[in-house]
Amino acid sequence: MPKLQSISPSNYQLLGEVEVSSPEEIVEKVRLAHRAKKDWAGLGVPGRVQLLQNLIEEFEARKKEVILLESQEMGRPIKESRAVFENTLGFPRWYFDNAEWYLGPETTYNSDIEIHRVYREPLGVAAVIVPWNYPFRNFIVATFQSLISGNVVVMKHSEECPLSGRLIEEIAVKHLPPGVFSEVYGDGTVGRTLVEQDINLISFIGSTQTGKWLYKKAAEKFIHPVLEMGGSAPGIIFEDADIDAAVKSVSAFRLANAGQNCVGLKRLIVHESIFEEVVQKLTAIFSSKKIGIAEDESTELGPLVAKRQLYLLKDQLEDANAHGAKIVTGGKSLESELDGAFFQPTILSFQPTIYNYLAKTLRVWQEEVFGPILPVVPFHSEERAIDLANNTPYGLGSYIYTEDLKRAHRVAGELQTGGVSINGLTMVTPWNPFGGCKDSGIGREHGKYGFQELTQMKTVVSPKE
Repeated sequence: MPKLQSISPSNYQLLGEVEVSSPEEIVEKVRLAHRAKKDWAGLGVPGRVQLLQNLIEEFEARKKEVILLESQEMGRPIKESRAVFENTLGFPRWYFDNAEWYLGPETTYNSDIEIHRVYREPLGVAAVIVPWNYPFRNFIVATFQSLISGNVVVMKHSEECPLSGRLIEEIAVKHLPPGVFSEVYGDGTVGRTLVEQDINLISFIGSTQTGKWLYKKAAEKFIHPVLEMGGSAPGIIFEDADIDAAVKSVSAFRLANAGQNCVGLKRLIVHESIFEEVVQKLTAIFSSKKIGIAEDESTELGPLVAKRQLYLLKDQLEDANAHGAKIVTGGKSLESELDGAFFQPTILSFQPTIYNYLAKTLRVWQEEVFGPILPVVPFHSEERAIDLANNTPYGLGSYIYTEDLKRAHRVAGELQTGGVSINGLTMVTPWNPFGGCKDSGIGREHGKYGFQELTQMKTVVSPKE
């Protein structure tokens, strides 16, 4: 059988191998999922939650192993991976505490002679496909609400992190009945084979191109899709913002996970009166980051996930240079110096003459940039800032910095995104809906909204007992 090789982006060394799932194995895992779905649904929410709580307890007990492997495999600094793991645990805990309330029957009409109730029921077998940037977190957010809701899951992690996927499956199957959760391993070919099977739901986190293909596949099969796709979140800093706080927030949102974050702040729009000051202070932060291998406790910025991602970033930067970008800091691959997929934190400054290019051809503005590059442009009016922010095919998240909350809410209402953060507050929580508009996806994860996406409604009208 062919094998997936897991290569450390910190030093290009082989970490291990995982066998690619054959078409026959994929068919069998989907068949076992169908066999398991009735009994799994029959456990009810409390029964399912108890087993999943046991699963989370083992992940907590083995967190050092999970965190280290994830850092080695995709390059996130070990300190950052530790923080992401702890933050991620808050999601299943909220799901456990609130599932019965949101999945329980709802009375819509009650009279002396009859009562009307709406029940939420599982959809069946979910095909779940997730990217490499947050292996453990993506497993939690893409599967736990579905499993709690009574669905069964066949999952595919990215070919960039097969060892993390295998470890997750090894732990999960110890606590769940056979067929309730399994993984398949491979590239997009394996993902295509999975969604060709007899499934009832497609749940996807990843690129817009793949998401659109899956949307068509869901339409052909007449099944429900939940698609969280690419993002190019704008940040707007108005002239009255707390500049130091805004710059610190922007840096954190741009450089987290070496810029490989779907909802990360990827384009910055700054009022012309404070433009130079903001760029100067951002430069101080970007240029001070300690770059190194993921396992080093002192590393602040690790490598990109793979060599191919590094080369894509270089191509996007070359395009920016061709369109008149000024490299304020960074702008250089460190692959030859550090023998890994490293890239300097980079700030690109553009002047207003670039506006016509932003709408048409500038790749760092129109594409999703998964790396530590931040293009910065000035604006002179609120209307111009909104136009620049919306000047993208994406619509996942956005960020506003101002001391005028009336203006903040006014601008938030104009931004074409699924979420808005004002003055650095976190928009991605277990209780908030998360997802996008335009090319950033369809459907929502988390909160009561996620439970609703992953179930179907049944109305039961009965005489009063």
